[in-house]
Amino acid sequence: MSNDYSRKLRPPSKPPSDREAVILQILSTGGLRGRYGLEIRELYELQSNRGMPLGSLYTTLKRMEAKGYLASEMGESTHERGGNRRKYFRIEAPGIKALRAFEDLIRERASMTGLVVG
Repeated sequence: MSNDYSRKLRPPSKPPSDREAVILQILSTGGLRGRYGLEIRELYELQSNRGMPLGSLYTTLKRMEAKGYLASEMGESTHERGGNRRKYFRIEAPGIKALRAFEDLIRERASMTGLVVG
């Protein structure tokens, strides 16, 4: 039997993975339009010092979209791209909340070990 009281007692959802947190941080600076896949991958690799195949990136983005962390939309087709359209991703409110939870967790862990996190 479920009631409003039991729903309020649910534990908070777990914070995003490291990979998701880096992507959320990238998208948090992406402006209103957001960022497209190749741009996200380049920034991810630059910030994390790790490579990421585009297939892995799009799988992660799809999972993050299903969690409500981000939204996507197709851009206009352009002559320069042979009529192909880019898919743009932007962070949504649950993604901002998840990123803040991740940052709080990192700060909490750092304070337990005596590290300074900026």
